[in-house]
Amino acid sequence: MPLTLQSFLRVPVVLCFALASFASHLGGATADEPGWVEIFDGKTLGGWTQRNGTATYAVVDGTIVGTTAEGSPNSFLCFDKDYGDFELALETKVDDRLNAGVQIRSKTDGNPQGHVNGPQVEVAAAGPNGSVAGYVYGESAGGWMTPDAARIPHKHFKNGEWNTYRVLATGPRIQTWINGEQVGDLVHEDRYKSHPKGFIGLQVHGIGKGSGPFRVAYRGIKVREVSADEAAKVAAAAPAAKADGFIDLYNGKDLTGWETTGNWLPQPDGSLLLQQRPGETGYSRFDAYLWTKEKYKDFVLELEYTYPPAGNSGLYFRVPDRKNPVATGIEIQILDCSKKPADQPLSPHDHGGVLYHQAASMNMSKAPGEWNRMILTAQGPRVQVELNGEKIIDTKIDEGKLRNRPPEGYIGLQDHGEPHSLRFRNIRIKPL
Repeated sequence: MPLTLQSFLRVPVVLCFALASFASHLGGATADEPGWVEIFDGKTLGGWTQRNGTATYAVVDGTIVGTTAEGSPNSFLCFDKDYGDFELALETKVDDRLNAGVQIRSKTDGNPQGHVNGPQVEVAAAGPNGSVAGYVYGESAGGWMTPDAARIPHKHFKNGEWNTYRVLATGPRIQTWINGEQVGDLVHEDRYKSHPKGFIGLQVHGIGKGSGPFRVAYRGIKVREVSADEAAKVAAAAPAAKADGFIDLYNGKDLTGWETTGNWLPQPDGSLLLQQRPGETGYSRFDAYLWTKEKYKDFVLELEYTYPPAGNSGLYFRVPDRKNPVATGIEIQILDCSKKPADQPLSPHDHGGVLYHQAASMNMSKAPGEWNRMILTAQGPRVQVELNGEKIIDTKIDEGKLRNRPPEGYIGLQDHGEPHSLRFRNIRIKPL
C-alpha cells in the first residue's frame, strides 16, 4: 500500500552536506555562501513552471512534493531561468517504487509546453545490487549518457531517506555526488553541443494505469553559477570518462598521472616524444620507462605511436614491480618490422607479440614515421591485441611462462635507449 503523504515526509533522518568539492567548496552549500542562490524558497512555487504530464506538485512542510498521476507521461517542474556552467545542491527522497530525476541544461521542443529534453541526473531507489542514482541520462536526448561500463550500481543512495545531491556542470563535463560520495564524472561533447545551457527541472516519472500514487520530494535547492576561469580549472583537473567510457591517460600537455626519470617531452601537437639524453642506452633503465601512478586490472587501452627505422619499445601492463617489469609484468612488443620478409615467421619478439608467450598472427607494421594504432584488451586471463585494424592476438595467459603474472599492476611505455626515439599520442583507457 502506498505511503501516505504524512508518513512519506515524516521519516526521521538528519543529513548534512559533507560533500567533497572542487577548489574552495569543501563543505555543503548554504544560502549565505558567496555565489549560492536559493531557487526554492520553501513556501511557494514562484519562479517554477510545470511542463508535460499531469502529475501534481505542491509545497508541503518546506519541500516540493511531486505526486504521480495514473496514466500520465513524465512531468517536470522547471525553474524559469537557464544555466550553463553551474553547481547545484539539493536533497531528495523518492518512493522505492518510483523513478525520478533532476533535469539540467534542458529545453522544450518548439514552444514552452513542448517536450522536455536534455541531461537528467537520475533519482532512483536502490535494489538488491545497488542504485544507478546520480548517473546521467539523456531525457528524450539519446538515452544514457553515462557509458554502460561506468554505470555500476552503488550503495550511496539511501532508500526512504533524504539524500544530498551535488552536480557540477562545466563545459562538456558533468560531475555528480550523492551523500558526499562521487558517483559520476562524465564528458559528453555531443550533448554539450546540443544542450550547452538550459533550465533545471524536477521530474515525476510517468506511471501506468492501476499503479500509484507515488511521491518524490525535493528541498534545499541552491545554485551557484560557475565562472569561465573556474570552469577551465575543472576541465584541467583529473581526467573524466568520455561518453564512450574512455579516460585520457595522457592529457596532451604534461605528464600528470605518470612517473619517470626518462626524457619524455610533451609536444605542441599533443603528442609525446621520447628523446633519450646523450649516453642513455639499453632497456634496463626501468625507472626511465613512463609509468602510470595508478594500477589497472581489466581494461581496454588504446594508443598511437610512430617509430624510427628499427625503432624498439614496448607496452607493459599488470606490472606489480616497476623496478623489475620484465620478470613481473606482461609486455606487448612495439618494434619496426615493416621490412621483415613475408616468408619469415613472426616470433613473440616481433611487433604486436606477447613476449615469452605468443607471436602476432600477421605483420601489421607501418613504415617508420607513420602512425600505428594499437588496442589492447585485458580481461581476466584473456589478452587481445588489435594492430592497425586487424586482430593479431587472442590468447589466454593462464598457461605457459606468464601463468603466474598478477591480475593487476602498472601500465608502462618502454624506453629502449638510443637511438630508439618514438612518439606517442591518444593514450586512453576504459576500465572494465
